[in-house]
Amino acid sequence: MRTSFYKYTDIITAEATLVNQSFRYSSPLKFNDPFDVQNELRSSFDLSEFPAAAMSVIESYIRNDLFIPNPNDSFGKGILILREGVKREGYKKNKIEAITLPLLGFVMSLIEKTLEDMNKIWQISMRESRVFCVTEDNDNLLMWAHYAKDHTGAVFQLETLAEENNILSVARKVNYAEKPVEFFSLEELIKWTLFEIEPDLSKLVYSTHAHQKSLHWKYENEWRVVDMCKYSNKTELYIDHVFVPKQLSNIFFGCKADPNDIERLSFLAKSINPSVSIYKAKKKTLEYGLEFEKI
Repeated sequence: MRTSFYKYTDIITAEATLVNQSFRYSSPLKFNDPFDVQNELRSSFDLSEFPAAAMSVIESYIRNDLFIPNPNDSFGKGILILREGVKREGYKKNKIEAITLPLLGFVMSLIEKTLEDMNKIWQISMRESRVFCVTEDNDNLLMWAHYAKDHTGAVFQLETLAEENNILSVARKVNYAEKPVEFFSLEELIKWTLFEIEPDLSKLVYSTHAHQKSLHWKYENEWRVVDMCKYSNKTELYIDHVFVPKQLSNIFFGCKADPNDIERLSFLAKSINPSVSIYKAKKKTLEYGLEFEKI
């Protein structure tokens, strides 16, 4: 478990944070990346592939006397009946498909309805949840440029204070992947519908998706706190949570920060936590990087 994190901000946001002694948690609908949590739940295949694929599995079970995981459920009983018929009459593909394919088509319609209902819940979850994003690093050049407004802003170092059950202590590391979390695979769907073997239900958990982003963002080394306390009664898509004074341990100002801003915000920070340390970023001379001098 990490003992501290960093939060990049521009000067205006940094000042508002210190004046209000709070950090803003936002709905994913306000994220700058439209792929971040905002993807709909989707399977990794075209659902129209399901009937033929399932039929192929059913055929293999009828022809080869394969072990049936749940012989007492409707699928297991149906396979046993069809096996007996094949022993008497031989395998008559057209007859078996005429019985089975309409049932698989009906199952597919149920799956489509389930996916539609899940996505309605998903949209509500995005609107009602609030997320706070932090990082492991305070010297990332890209983040200083993007989130601290061209190195003119600041980075707050925040202690997790796990011993006090502080909300930041439950932050989870973001997973970076090539593709969004899939709802289920074709193989999982067939096992689910034919054998009643449920897919990985963690894929349906909102926080699983809220902690995954595209590989393009891996440089951020991001961690998140996801607040699911249902803020649907709020007109704004954010909530401000007050932080504990001793959480604020250090402030790092950008190498292009205005001295007047540094002086003003340092005074505000010291009024919250007198022991906070103040640093100013400085460009390294022999490499692309930053170093920090205490002021």
